[in-house]
Amino acid sequence: MSNKLLGEMLLKKKCISEGQLSQALKDCNQNEAMLGKYLVDKGLVKEEDLLGVLSEQFNLSFYPRLKEIKVSSEAVKAVPAKLVQHHGFIPISLEGQVLTVAVFNPMDFWLAENIKLNLGFQVRRVLSTRHEVEKAIQKYYGAVAGTVDKLMEDKSGLGARIDKRESVEDIEKSSDEVSVINLVNQIISEAIKMNATDIHVEIYADRVVLRYRIDGVLREMKMPQDAYYIEPAIVSRIKIMCHLDVVEHRVPQDGRAKVRLTSGQEVDLRVSVLPGYFGENVVIRILPSGILLDLDKIGFFPDDLKKIEMLLQKPHGIILITGPTGSGKTTTLYASLSRLNRKEVKIISIEDPVEYAVEGITQIHVNPKVGLTFADALRSVLRHDPDIMMIGEIRDSETADLAIRSALTGHLVFSTLHTNDSASGIARLVDMGIEPYLLASSVEVIIAQRLVRLLCSSCSGKGCEACSETGFKGRRPIYEIMIIDDDIRNMIISRKSSQEIKAKAREKGMHTLMENGMLLVEQGLTTREEILRVVELE
Repeated sequence: MSNKLLGEMLLKKKCISEGQLSQALKDCNQNEAMLGKYLVDKGLVKEEDLLGVLSEQFNLSFYPRLKEIKVSSEAVKAVPAKLVQHHGFIPISLEGQVLTVAVFNPMDFWLAENIKLNLGFQVRRVLSTRHEVEKAIQKYYGAVAGTVDKLMEDKSGLGARIDKRESVEDIEKSSDEVSVINLVNQIISEAIKMNATDIHVEIYADRVVLRYRIDGVLREMKMPQDAYYIEPAIVSRIKIMCHLDVVEHRVPQDGRAKVRLTSGQEVDLRVSVLPGYFGENVVIRILPSGILLDLDKIGFFPDDLKKIEMLLQKPHGIILITGPTGSGKTTTLYASLSRLNRKEVKIISIEDPVEYAVEGITQIHVNPKVGLTFADALRSVLRHDPDIMMIGEIRDSETADLAIRSALTGHLVFSTLHTNDSASGIARLVDMGIEPYLLASSVEVIIAQRLVRLLCSSCSGKGCEACSETGFKGRRPIYEIMIIDDDIRNMIISRKSSQEIKAKAREKGMHTLMENGMLLVEQGLTTREEILRVVELE
């Protein structure tokens, strides 16, 4: 189709003005550019409008949303990933020797010839947008399928190009290179683009499973069957990125790596390798480059935020945050410390590991292998005259005892516990052997926290492109704040049960996790089912 004819059709359908068309034709003639691509790139015409015109010209059906078409698994199996990703199309159906495919470029006339030459099928084309085709390729083939196909053809790529020289990996360079390096880079970069917090690579009897944790929920990604044969090479590559022992397969290993995207963004990775029955499994935690350090923007209701800000002004005592792994405890801790981070205040944190570097805070990474435990570090920290201390987690009686004695000697101490609710934090510390009178004298507040998914603002929970059809996008904390006042102190000293202490706190106005979550439901921010997913029914 000539640029002039296409321009006339777009003008007739009022997709573009005469002035815009005249200038576009002039620019395209000078640069020998295609008019349609030029207009879309410049934002003058929507891709859907352009394809609508092209579908009429080429007598092709046009589907702005590919989910309107049922994709046949038989058709997907019949076409290799490398061919799909090279040409940019998705197989739709296979009837006899006729393969129906969805394309976003109707000018790719070599597609039908290549499919016929390589697979022997006649081709019938339908049109869809580039985004829809690429989304379908990822859904039915997976982001890394083409690379796996090439690796299985060219075994030289399984380890020949490993390079340890750079401490920061540029994971979006050399995208055409056929190597395990490129495959691992694709897995990581795709996870970062999807805002995943974790990558899980798991091997079973006859297949490899790749899962991303997005908004707190694991989502399985498409992986080709042949990935099973190169899983050991994938694990080895990840180990090399983290400077771990490649030849050790019998014991767990932990490490860190830093990667860089083409945008210049650097991302820290925390890696754990675990030997399983069928081979080594890997979990990669993706640490955001910038943690949210503004307490105002975490998601506390205004009245509760005032309570927390008041507690942060305490000159001494313990502020505990409880909840399971992935409940946002670290973010709340750092945001609280950031509020107190001033030149006239000495803050020291003891963490395992240090997840975010914060200027103005002395941060210590514990290392039990060399004898540096939380308790050992805490003893040394006290000799550095801190005003405020943060202990990543109270794991044992020795650390708990030192934390409490630090609070009683004039320090403000922040820490975390793994308990289901705030009142259970008291019982946990008593179980560690801490005397109730010491707890009553030192603990100022216990905040229990969870993270719940928010309804997608683009579709109100129905499912759309923005939320990958899940109906949810983003998360917010729900919490209960149990302030240790005189009444609760007396109950702690009297060794009252967690249930009795919680009942008294509710009587004094504490909202439970469930009640706090239901407030979000009432505001239309999430669903009751989502709250019940993370909190036990009271």
